[in-house]
Amino acid sequence: MIEILKLNKYYKIGNSKFHALKDIDLDIKDGEMLAVTGKSGAGKSTLMNIIGLLDSYDSGSLKIDGVEVSGLRDGRLAKLRNEKIGFVMQDFSLLEHKSVLMNVMLPLYFNNRYNFREMKKLAMDALKKVGITEQAQKKASQLSGGQKQRVAVARAIINEPSFILADEPTGALDTKTSAEIMELFKNLNDDGKTIIIITHDMNIAASCQRKIEISDGGII
Repeated sequence: MIEILKLNKYYKIGNSKFHALKDIDLDIKDGEMLAVTGKSGAGKSTLMNIIGLLDSYDSGSLKIDGVEVSGLRDGRLAKLRNEKIGFVMQDFSLLEHKSVLMNVMLPLYFNNRYNFREMKKLAMDALKKVGITEQAQKKASQLSGGQKQRVAVARAIINEPSFILADEPTGALDTKTSAEIMELFKNLNDDGKTIIIITHDMNIAASCQRKIEISDGGII
């Protein structure tokens, strides 16, 4: 699934370099539900951006489903990102003025595989999995925080990605709604979906099968 070996990332700050990730070794297998924890600035978001193909790295290796991503052109990276990764963000990242249905359908517009009727059916199927089909025609701006995150999860799974990458998915939610979203992730994981959750919340991390902690750019 995901194989990371001796991965390093530097950021240039003035005339010096900041070593953001240090010799990261990490294997994530199909069907895992993994929590990546750490304090602010520890490097967990940098690791998420690299696994999500949103940022590059300076040395080491990252393979997704056997494909080494280093050196891939932007178009190939975008295609791999669209096909392999479903994203769920803390701020939901929805188009507020568009309908729930349109928000969920959005990833399908980039792969040119389906006509509109097929995309609509897939979107409704995804909304059914997260229990929010009755909100399909509402604008995203009309939803509660918990409902918005369910829409974000539906959007993340519509392409049947290899894994879901969730960045602080409960950070903007109250305790009750957070528990509901984590139960949704557990159900998806029980169905075989690989899920990686970036979090600083130890209660959320405890809900996952495995937990790793990042401190000062390294796994401890």
